[in-house]
Amino acid sequence: MTQAVVPHMRARGGGAIVHVSARPATEPTAGMTAYSLTKAALNNLVGVLDVELRPLGIRVNAVAPQLIATPKNAAMLPPEALAHAVASDAIAEVIAFLAGDAAAPVSGAVLPAYGA
Repeated sequence: MTQAVVPHMRARGGGAIVHVSARPATEPTAGMTAYSLTKAALNNLVGVLDVELRPLGIRVNAVAPQLIATPKNAAMLPPEALAHAVASDAIAEVIAFLAGDAAAPVSGAVLPAYGA
């Protein structure tokens, strides 16, 4: 996706890319080996893309939820596991912030969104 949007952002003189990572990328989580490793790779990609794209005026960041409160997760997990789940609307607001002008000085960051 990044490869697809960069030429357009470059032509416009800049932009913002926001990826969605996850807490298991930085904190080992049993039973989530492949997921954790791919999200860890994504976190590193954010850093590499920041170095490569910031000179072009393109910011690259990520948001890293722990667990998102969705009907699917509610059906699969016990209520105590969802105690700190973050509403999808709240994650969307963090993404909108990172994509917006208010976050202009932020690039190369992975923002945790772990819930209360």
